[in-house]
Amino acid sequence: MPMTDGPPQPLTRRADGPQRADLLELFFDLAFIASLTLTSQKMADEQTWTGIGQALLALSTLWAVWVTTTLITDTYSPRKRPIPYLILGIMFGVMLMSAALPTAFRDHGLIFGGTWAAINLGRGLVLIRSLRGRQGQERSLRALVWNLGSGTLWVVGGLLTDPEWRLVVWFAALAVDYLAFGFRFPIPGRAPLPRYQVAPEHLAERYQQIYILTLGELILVSVLSLSHQPFTPGRIGAFGTAFLTAVVLWWSYAQGAGATLRAAIEASPHRTRLVQTNPYAHWLMVAGVVGTAAGVERIIAQPGERPGGPMTALILGGAGLFLFGRTVLEHEVYGRVPLSHVVGVAVTIVLAPFAAQLPGLALGVAAALVLLGVAAGELLRARRGSAPEAVAP
Repeated sequence: MPMTDGPPQPLTRRADGPQRADLLELFFDLAFIASLTLTSQKMADEQTWTGIGQALLALSTLWAVWVTTTLITDTYSPRKRPIPYLILGIMFGVMLMSAALPTAFRDHGLIFGGTWAAINLGRGLVLIRSLRGRQGQERSLRALVWNLGSGTLWVVGGLLTDPEWRLVVWFAALAVDYLAFGFRFPIPGRAPLPRYQVAPEHLAERYQQIYILTLGELILVSVLSLSHQPFTPGRIGAFGTAFLTAVVLWWSYAQGAGATLRAAIEASPHRTRLVQTNPYAHWLMVAGVVGTAAGVERIIAQPGERPGGPMTALILGGAGLFLFGRTVLEHEVYGRVPLSHVVGVAVTIVLAPFAAQLPGLALGVAAALVLLGVAAGELLRARRGSAPEAVAP
């Protein structure tokens, strides 16, 4: 992280410079992994629809932190001041939000919501000052305007004592954040901002890294859950099912659109569309893996327990959400919707009404078999040579 005194240098990445992810970015990811662990634990411990909704909101908020930080390091070099300091400051904020996550809807709402507001406002102020007289300052100014609005909602929500109203206000605040990012911070009467310019190699690598790290959360939960329980045939079977699920989730991404993401961004004449759909496609997959991890934790603890609605949503919904995200990514990269993924999502929906008649282990096996069936369909298609090259959507 070389930083020298002297006149200010351009912050943007040089086209002929290094495009790989920096070690500082991987260090930052460690904070996000902590939030994934706490989110899956919250889902597993609070077997209610409200608890799952709260966990998904927390996950979506922390995902927004990761996406916006990744866009910063994709646009600006993480080796040029003040970007390293900015990333470390955001990392501290993510760690604080993660620590507050389990009680964000009880005692520590202001810590969670206020920290996210502070990250947004602090990031904007730092970039506005650093980009003075440079291209990109207007984007930061517009983002700050939108962040002042959403930040107010985050703080107000944190001050509310009713958990349900807090959830409603925070969902509204998150919607403002996502809409502002998706529409590139529009301001009435001002021309639209130019589309995001990205480094394809860097951006693809960052999304590949965070997805693999998310799978690490599933593996970690599986190992820790079994280590805290007496070993029984049922628990070992659940552990084996979790391992199979993790392998299939890795294989499906590594052999599919995830592996060709860089080529798709580089080849597409509409690469900015991939930039803006990537966060949403990967959020669906990450949320699916986190939900699966929460279901795995419950199944390993009590493999014979019959699942209620929330647990069914974690096990089958996690698989379905991942497959839906893979469908979106496949469409954006290859320009098509794979039938195997659509069938997989449909099967998870069809199985849901019968889940109450099955023990948790059997339901986990059923979800794993659905994922395995979709992966087998992908493999057969690849062997027939019908898998297309990456094309512009």
